[in-house]
Amino acid sequence: MLTSKIRLPPNSTNTPEDILSSSLHILYPDDLCNQHGEPGSQVIYTSSQFGDIELRLADPQGEEQRLLFSHYLWNAGVLLAELLGNDGVDEIDENAGGGPLGKKWSVKGERVLELGAGTGLGGIISVFAGAERVVITDYPAPEILSNISTNISKNIPSVLKPHVSVQGHEWGTLAGTFSTTHKGVFTRILAADCLWMPWQHRKLVLSMLHFLSMDENARVYVVAGFHTGRAKVAAFFDVVLDEGLEVELVQERDAEGGEREWMREMEGEGITERKRWLVVAALRRKRQ
Repeated sequence: MLTSKIRLPPNSTNTPEDILSSSLHILYPDDLCNQHGEPGSQVIYTSSQFGDIELRLADPQGEEQRLLFSHYLWNAGVLLAELLGNDGVDEIDENAGGGPLGKKWSVKGERVLELGAGTGLGGIISVFAGAERVVITDYPAPEILSNISTNISKNIPSVLKPHVSVQGHEWGTLAGTFSTTHKGVFTRILAADCLWMPWQHRKLVLSMLHFLSMDENARVYVVAGFHTGRAKVAAFFDVVLDEGLEVELVQERDAEGGEREWMREMEGEGITERKRWLVVAALRRKRQ
């Protein structure tokens, strides 16, 4: 289960509220915890491939920054880390709308960009998984970017640090130095739990298109939860098609590894059930 991959560090400064929050899945097993930690606290993600990764969560100071919710580790980020950390050898059930078996999510040898990174977990795992280059980005607030840098310093060994960097990027803002010098550079783009703001969908997709390589094998990997509603996730895929990307594969996964077909709507689905499921998708440039 995804939640079993997360724990609090020993002798940490986490408050009793943090400890209670991390234990809710035990106390209330039907109500899955889909977010982990509190602003300024620490959590440990355990990768079956790379061991323990200790992550500090940001403590945004401004109201605008706090509304981005980058100060939590979400289950979508955990699932993305699991997919990437297994060297991409993660089977997608063709009967669940996911395409051929053995579909790879590997980042080995790829140039990786993480958008809306939060803790930077996806980018950190990409470094360990052999990416040629990784740029981890989030909203250009100093406390958010410095927190990602701290997580890199804490977890990435010196020999691998030349492969990773941190950059501020506001979705859809494509005229700055970073954007202009990195147009079409990245062969893998990652986005975990970035779909809950419909008013940002077009900007997010424009950034994906701008940075995505023209290589026919370049892909965008998206994982998102349904805790804010299916309609918001479905709206994102509509924008994807309108702006020039297409969905190569898409399916749903629950926290225990179950799979099913992606559904835009599900009648009678309550919040408790929605929190257990995530959408997993691979996007590519629209082909003629």
